[in-house]
Amino acid sequence: MSFQDKELKFNLKKKIMKVFRLLSMITLIFALGIGATSCNNVKDADIQNNAQTLLNANPDLTGVTVTVQDKVATLTGIVKDDATKAYAESTVAGVENVRSVVNQLEVIPPAPDFSALDASINAGLADALKDHKTVTATVQDGVITLSGEIRERDLPALMQKLNALNPEQIVNNVTVK
Repeated sequence: MSFQDKELKFNLKKKIMKVFRLLSMITLIFALGIGATSCNNVKDADIQNNAQTLLNANPDLTGVTVTVQDKVATLTGIVKDDATKAYAESTVAGVENVRSVVNQLEVIPPAPDFSALDASINAGLADALKDHKTVTATVQDGVITLSGEIRERDLPALMQKLNALNPEQIVNNVTVK
């Protein structure tokens, strides 16, 4: 093989490599273009389903609904505290393709549970009322409501016994004789 043949073969390889590099670059640009375009074709309904699925996985967020329009998620519903509200927002903000979150959640703390206090008061109520047969009492949400009749001199002793039960309030509807 002569020097000219070798040089011709070398130049041919160089041209093939240039064509190969050019085709590789074109393929890469095409693939990136398709990838970028496909990311923009995500439907709001798909984003909404993904976000709602994440919210439904947390029992503290059962009253929360998410809607998505133009990749903006809006949260509505009721939560028990500010920490839960912030958690719901950060959860939805982390969903792929969510551009922003409008947090319209309302914080309403749960009503206190007085069942243990009511049970405690009811346990001591019979003993407190045993010397006052004409007085009756009901207990609800930590409040003792009195009715019936009592002598004026017996009222302070009864009130002292009832206050010892640590109620939230005593409603005195008794008639004093």
